[in-house]
Amino acid sequence: MPMTRLQRIETANAAVLKRYAAAGGAALDHFGPLDGLYAGPDLPVNVAFGESWQAGAGAALPQVEAFCAAHGFPAGLLLHSHAHPALLSALSERGYRLSYVLHAYVHALSGELPMPRFPAEEVTPATWAEQTPLVFGAGSEAIMKRNAEKPNTRCLGVKRAGSWVGFGAMSLETGEWGRAALLYSAGTLPQARGQGIQTALLAARLRLARDSGANFAAVYASPGSVSERNVVRAGFELVGARLNFVQS
Repeated sequence: MPMTRLQRIETANAAVLKRYAAAGGAALDHFGPLDGLYAGPDLPVNVAFGESWQAGAGAALPQVEAFCAAHGFPAGLLLHSHAHPALLSALSERGYRLSYVLHAYVHALSGELPMPRFPAEEVTPATWAEQTPLVFGAGSEAIMKRNAEKPNTRCLGVKRAGSWVGFGAMSLETGEWGRAALLYSAGTLPQARGQGIQTALLAARLRLARDSGANFAAVYASPGSVSERNVVRAGFELVGARLNFVQS
């Protein structure tokens, strides 16, 4: 049976997360349809994920919890809104709570794509690691550095008056889902917001995705946010949600 669009997004997102395991000191383990990732101390990608629609996902939770405990972080699971009912029941029984929700969007990369209002440039890993914490704030340094160093990642930025003002990353992954472009880590300096910087970065990454052979692009957005409005204007279609559960 062909994969649904949300299944394609979830499996492609899992492939991107697995790339964090390439760094020294990281760990990745497999528990049936789920995977556990430890990327480094206090990183937000220390989490379990996988094919949450599969019937065996709920039975893997004890192994997920043992993995998380062994690496010193609370048990957490990223799943999507098509999750198997048995997994949702197991999460409730084992004391998990919903931490946050992101809407999942897909773009078919067909037809006419939006034109960037401002030119976007490739950003080197060193520049990305230095500049993006000015956008994402204190405590983001480690994950921003890892984002730029991760295999299959392209980092773009926009300059105004010779200075970087906005950024956005994209990962390309190929598998049974096709060739996917996952868009993430988008942000703009406070003084440059409201000028269309993120709209330009969305358009630039969509064009880069199609030029790189992707047959769809995906992005997650906080419900009701400015980012979500930008995503909808860029032609993305809502196909579901990503749910983050943490064990209390």
